[in-house]
Amino acid sequence: MDIQAYAKINLTLDVLDRRTDGYHIVKMIMQNISLYDNLSFSRGNSGIEITTNHPHLPTGPSNLVYKAAELLFNEFNLDGGLEIFIDKQIPVAAGLAGGSTNAAATLVAINKLWGLGLTKDQLATRGAQLGADIPFCIKGGTQLATGIGTQLKELPTCPKLYLVVVNPPLEVSTAQVYQNLTLDEVTKHPETTKVIKALEEKNKKMVINNLSNLLELTTFDLYQEVATLKDNVESLTNKALMSGSGPTVLGFVKNKSQAKAVQAKLQEELSSKHRILVAQTVNHGLLDS
Repeated sequence: MDIQAYAKINLTLDVLDRRTDGYHIVKMIMQNISLYDNLSFSRGNSGIEITTNHPHLPTGPSNLVYKAAELLFNEFNLDGGLEIFIDKQIPVAAGLAGGSTNAAATLVAINKLWGLGLTKDQLATRGAQLGADIPFCIKGGTQLATGIGTQLKELPTCPKLYLVVVNPPLEVSTAQVYQNLTLDEVTKHPETTKVIKALEEKNKKMVINNLSNLLELTTFDLYQEVATLKDNVESLTNKALMSGSGPTVLGFVKNKSQAKAVQAKLQEELSSKHRILVAQTVNHGLLDS
């Protein structure tokens, strides 16, 4: 079976507190966009075998896909094996939840191929053991995430937003970004409540005006080139926003033709190592066929 596994962005990302175990309490609006990986799953004779078109993607036990498969195989003592091909289109380590959405697809695929009968909530509970973004990737659409990011509440569907996704040739350490976040120095938090109100009213302009990511404060301090990239993207679009902990920057525009024009302009200005993609918001996380 094939599953399209969609990327995730944050319309808002707020950090409220740090727990004693090192996890952070967050409040954020998560949203799928139209970039996706295509994963093909088939039952095999034994073991978990991953192949991919991506030259640098690990295919062994360190891959979240492998961990997701292993989790269900061990819990339910499943017979046989699983063969997985990942057609990777979402940029890797980009703050777009590419690994998490692939793991979510794997849990859904095994549930169907072996007829386990688990609900989305039950799959999400298992996914949360592997990564905080996986429950959202299973449920998809537009969701308010609280706690450590795994407690989800479905929100009204986001009006269609067009964006340019700019992924620089840079690796950002999410752990380092969170460790360097000094919450008692934060004077302005993202207006998540305003964005929820805008979603309820289908007010696209109000959504875009209130897009915000608290982690920009820290990532920009640690990686000046991400701050420079955001300024560059913002000069060409209605609003720019860092995705997750970075390094990807999103530029929001009025329509697809403007997105393509901005894409062309950035391709002229930036190095060929930057991935510059056109996308739009979508109301699903996984589509299977």
